[in-house]
Amino acid sequence: MMKKCPPIICDPQYIVRDCYIPREVPIIHPIVNVERRVIVNVPRHYVQPMTRNEVVDPGCPGCHKP
Repeated sequence: MMKKCPPIICDPQYIVRDCYIPREVPIIHPIVNVERRVIVNVPRHYVQPMTRNEVVDPGCPGCHKP
């Protein structure tokens, strides 16, 4: 009769069945509305009227200058 051999025991093999369950995580995105009033320099021209008196002398009639 044959002798029985002792059993060989291997390392265990793992079978993993993952099950995923969703969980909400709030993510906040702040929005800042900025209303600007930008001052722009625009030239404005002013006209200042002046009066000047001039005398035009045509000279004496009949007189000739050399």
